[in-house]
Amino acid sequence: MLAGPAGADAGLTIWIGSDRDAGALAQVADAYAQTHGVPVTVTAVDPLMQRFTVAAGLGEGPDIILIGHDLLGGLAADGLIAPINPPAIWTTGILPSAMEAVEFDGSVWGYPVTVDALHLIYNRALIPTPPAAFEEIPDLPLPQGNRRILWDYLNPYFTMPLLMAQGGYAFEKVDGRYDPSRTGINSDGAVAGATVLLSLITDQFLPADLTYQIMDDAMNAGRVGMVINGSWAWDNLTISGIDFGVAPIPGIGGHPSPSFITVQALAISSASANRELATNFIENALTSDTGLAQWNAHGALGALADISVAGSLTDPHLVALLDIAATGVPLPNSPEMPVFWAAMRRALTEISTGVASPTDALNAAALRITQGPDPVDAG
Repeated sequence: MLAGPAGADAGLTIWIGSDRDAGALAQVADAYAQTHGVPVTVTAVDPLMQRFTVAAGLGEGPDIILIGHDLLGGLAADGLIAPINPPAIWTTGILPSAMEAVEFDGSVWGYPVTVDALHLIYNRALIPTPPAAFEEIPDLPLPQGNRRILWDYLNPYFTMPLLMAQGGYAFEKVDGRYDPSRTGINSDGAVAGATVLLSLITDQFLPADLTYQIMDDAMNAGRVGMVINGSWAWDNLTISGIDFGVAPIPGIGGHPSPSFITVQALAISSASANRELATNFIENALTSDTGLAQWNAHGALGALADISVAGSLTDPHLVALLDIAATGVPLPNSPEMPVFWAAMRRALTEISTGVASPTDALNAAALRITQGPDPVDAG
């Protein structure tokens, strides 16, 4: 059963995903309860988004939720979360790109907790020094029988860094809101990035019919020098005994390839009867240096958006990831993103199979994105 937001006497309720260490967070909550006399109930909930949407729509559910920033736009549009106003002293310690991710429509909608970004993962045994540019990849020396680089190139999430290197973008942000009628996916820079992808396929550095699973298996088997992937891949690589490093995705034409960054943020339910209490708990306890360190004691949060806490990290992978995220592009929280993903997957398929040139495929994608899906796409 879904409990309604607690009154001040009953305390606060916070929902998180099952992978975010509810036990460690409960210790932070217990310390707050002892100091302030306000109990905080921590509950791991799956599927989190669906459960929260139903509960909040009924005026029930938790006071606080930890959720991906790209979902905040829809929740705000539906009136299910409340805007917040964190003080300057709080925001100055947060990675600027992470703050940008939770700001839209002139308001702030969440407190950034963690940050992640796609990056280059390289096998040190095959490639001691990762390349700075895609142009260097064909000439990289590699033992026979191994691939230089792989990634799930038909998935636009993984290929967008190439298209964004010289100015491509999903939607333009106008007055704090993503404008679905303006896309830079067919700009000259985006076409240049898609052309690099096509050349790698044509020259057989990338195989046809490549999937994420094929890439992941090859990396864990030590048969590929580099992949474009996320931090979720690290555990399996460690188990597989791969000595890997983390680096920025190679640039194109002298320009860096920025990644989409994703942020896990704490949002306050608009149904909560205790917004001020929730704000106090988040700002003064949960996201304090002590609170974050205690919550992340077992590494469940990964790269923290709070620079002051992240500065004490000793894991070189996390340190490198934070540097990459600092120059990343927040994944748009626009409700039109499903149309973007579908149009771009079709374009990348057409490019990789030679059905259409990069220019023609991306021009067609831009039309689908700005005008909405045609009946074939929608069906």
